[in-house]
Amino acid sequence: MSTPLRSSTAIRALPSTLASRATPTVPPASQIYEPLVKSVLRHRLLFRIFAYSAVFSWTLVVLQSTVRQGGLRSLGLVGILLNPISPRTLALAFVVWLFSVVPIVVTRKACLTAVPTVASSPSGFFNSALSKSSTARLCLTYLTSSAMLTFVHLSTSYIFETSGGSDPRLSPFVKSKKHPYYLNGRLLYLVTSQLFFAALTAFRGIQLDRLVVRWNGSIANRQNEPPSFLLARIVTVLATSGVMAIMGISGHALLFVLSRSIALPILFKLPIISRLLRPFAAHFLRGSWSLSLLAKNGGLIFRAWTLGFMTVANWEFADSLFDTVVVESVTVAHSTADPALTLVAGIKSNDTYYKHFAYAELQQFASDESPAGATKRTALFADQKYNPNLWSTLVRETLLTLGQDYQLFLRRGASPAPAPILAAAPPSRIDAPPQVPKTPYVRTQVLKPTRTSPLRSALDTVASDGAITTALTSAAEVGASQIPELFRSVMPSHPPSVVSRAETAVATVQEKEQQIQKYVLDAPGKWKQRVCEQVVRFSPAFVGSALKDAGEWWRAERLHRVVEVSLPNRKMDGLAVDALCSFVCASLSEDPYGVVQRDIPRILEALLSFLSAIEDYRAELASRYPQLSPEEENALTLREMSARQEVMISMSRASDVLSEVEDSLKEGVVRIVRKFGDKLSAFKFPPRTAKKLQGFVDYN
Repeated sequence: MSTPLRSSTAIRALPSTLASRATPTVPPASQIYEPLVKSVLRHRLLFRIFAYSAVFSWTLVVLQSTVRQGGLRSLGLVGILLNPISPRTLALAFVVWLFSVVPIVVTRKACLTAVPTVASSPSGFFNSALSKSSTARLCLTYLTSSAMLTFVHLSTSYIFETSGGSDPRLSPFVKSKKHPYYLNGRLLYLVTSQLFFAALTAFRGIQLDRLVVRWNGSIANRQNEPPSFLLARIVTVLATSGVMAIMGISGHALLFVLSRSIALPILFKLPIISRLLRPFAAHFLRGSWSLSLLAKNGGLIFRAWTLGFMTVANWEFADSLFDTVVVESVTVAHSTADPALTLVAGIKSNDTYYKHFAYAELQQFASDESPAGATKRTALFADQKYNPNLWSTLVRETLLTLGQDYQLFLRRGASPAPAPILAAAPPSRIDAPPQVPKTPYVRTQVLKPTRTSPLRSALDTVASDGAITTALTSAAEVGASQIPELFRSVMPSHPPSVVSRAETAVATVQEKEQQIQKYVLDAPGKWKQRVCEQVVRFSPAFVGSALKDAGEWWRAERLHRVVEVSLPNRKMDGLAVDALCSFVCASLSEDPYGVVQRDIPRILEALLSFLSAIEDYRAELASRYPQLSPEEENALTLREMSARQEVMISMSRASDVLSEVEDSLKEGVVRIVRKFGDKLSAFKFPPRTAKKLQGFVDYN
């Protein structure tokens, strides 16, 4: 019988397509959402902000150049018609736009943030701004832009005005052979006035918090707002610029009078500084009084006002245009293959600015009543391509956002308290072997020693471990133990009275050190307070009263600002609540697997908890500032009535701030209650949530 042959080829298993694959997660916003928004904003920056501001700057340059060249009398009708398109005018308009608009827009774009400043008073805004590096960049940008525009004005003055037959007299030094290095006061006045305009505009930007995105009104209705370059906006910009120019030229004139009358004579009394200033500014001490000097140079003051108005108008138009464009809604999800995935990834953004846009578009996605919108929502509810799926990611991110803002509201805008630092326990090795008792090692001879020769015994005695060496060592240790404590220890022991006196001295030194540190920190504030007291003391009564009122206005907290600090993301919270409630209402007919229903209890619990906190805060404010009876109002003085009116106005604005989130929460809960009706009884709620929800059910 023959034995069958065995094949030497190894047997391989057939590849299976049923092998489990790792389910991907929802990609981050930086990959699929933020690049789309940035491309839209980049297009708006180039074709709206830069383009419209360039046209505005060109218009101002045309008007200014026409006036500086003598107008219709010098140019004629043909010259006025050709002046706007002349190469010289176009080049000047481009330079003015380049030095006025571009630096401001670029700086604001680089420093733009959606995190508002935590402050409730003008002094708080100013002190908070000083601690930010972006404020220094903004101020430096304004100063540099103003200096460059002043240089452009000086360069073009001799081009336009000399052709008209006038001399601007703006050379760096006066025309004097005896004192060739005396500075030209007219030029110095013009330069300092423009720098003062820059400082005033930067201060206004700090108070308006212009480096922060201001979400004015509902972002969903921005599409229907008139364009920012309409006549009404231009008139507003021109009026604001005119008022700013008048304030700037008045403030600079006052500063000029004080510096020439008080500061400059004091500087010339100092030995070293006077020797440095005398070759350049000694002639400023002579001449007529400062007020009469201003009256004699009305043309120079008008030139400074005109240049300041043109500069501030360019800045104001660019800022106004930028504030409008950066908050307009951005719709990008419709251009992608999966709009739901794009929006869900967008709400995961770490930047509040992009997250706001994502929630605004998600709100439109959730409330779309067209068949296409229902189909997209059904696909979102049934998604299983990602782990966690789209709906789980959406509801988790939304509740997390609302929860963080809810905790911030409970803390009234304060930062969370740091967690207590616990001492870390020493790490224990789990895989360490058990401790086995060890038998001590006996280092003495166990067996009876053998007899050695006398010579060997003598050598062992004087060895390093011999009897003599051992005896000397033990004697040295005994002697060391008998040395007094004063010489044995580095820290000698003292009587209790000496120790207490030493501790008292150390505590006194530490207390004095803290007092010195406190004095150094409080010295600037006390110095300013004493200076203000002396100014008020030696000033007329009306000046002292005005300064006192200005100080109170500067330090007074605004109630609506306090509430705004507690709800910094109220616009985004309203959009998130609206979108979430719209999805819940749509799930009753569009969710085939019921994935939304399991999250309804915690959604309603989060919304009602936030609503209860806002209502409690509203009641607290109402009890803090109660309404007065007509008799109590008649008993108030004029000053008290004015203060009361300011409080009521601030109270009304604070109520509007609370209503932005409160109305969205109430409307969302009402929509869910009306949509589900008696079906809500199938869910289990905590007692507090159930009691609050029952009020909505009974009302509807």
